[in-house]
Amino acid sequence: MTLEFNPNIKTIVFDLGNVIIDLDIERTWLSLQHHLGENFHEKLKEIYPKGDIFIHYEVGLISEKTFFETLRATSEYPLSIRTLTEAWNAMLLGINPLRFTMLARLKKKYTVFLLSNTNETHVNFVDGYLQTVHDFSIQAFDARYFHRVYYSHLIHLRKPNRNIYDFVIDDARILPSETLFIDDNADNIKGVIAAGWHGYLHPIGKEIVEVMAIY
Repeated sequence: MTLEFNPNIKTIVFDLGNVIIDLDIERTWLSLQHHLGENFHEKLKEIYPKGDIFIHYEVGLISEKTFFETLRATSEYPLSIRTLTEAWNAMLLGINPLRFTMLARLKKKYTVFLLSNTNETHVNFVDGYLQTVHDFSIQAFDARYFHRVYYSHLIHLRKPNRNIYDFVIDDARILPSETLFIDDNADNIKGVIAAGWHGYLHPIGKEIVEVMAIY
């Protein structure tokens, strides 16, 4: 899929994972299986029958403490919260600093937002990563490179549900027809197109800086 320049675009919305920050989601699932056992998903259904605990954590319905204590309860062995936190964060890799330059450039010409399915633990990790590697906090990242950020666990909505796209449109007072959304998940792109936005499915591994050069 090739992104084509659209002169009508006034707002650009970026996903975070595998667009701005590199991810390897398999690392987290393998690490959790290593610590909790291959059938930990089945045990989770018994311990947490209210629904998908990962989705509930992603939309802020449960606390970080509840999330990790529930995961820990699936293990036959005593595990520390720190061990499980490290496993949960294993998917998070790094950010090419050229992407910061790209975002700063785009912000001068367009309204730029961030829209991410995420959770408290991952945001805290990214904050620590940014401070250690790039010498600024996630609060500075949000303010410096975006006009507004939308994290699923804070707004209690998640992609690809239609209501999250409508929420952003209403909250930011922008027009779907003038908005481009960039995400690495095909379902999220289908959802945003159904909501009237323009969407670009970003291939994992392709450098977003090169993709956005046309803007």
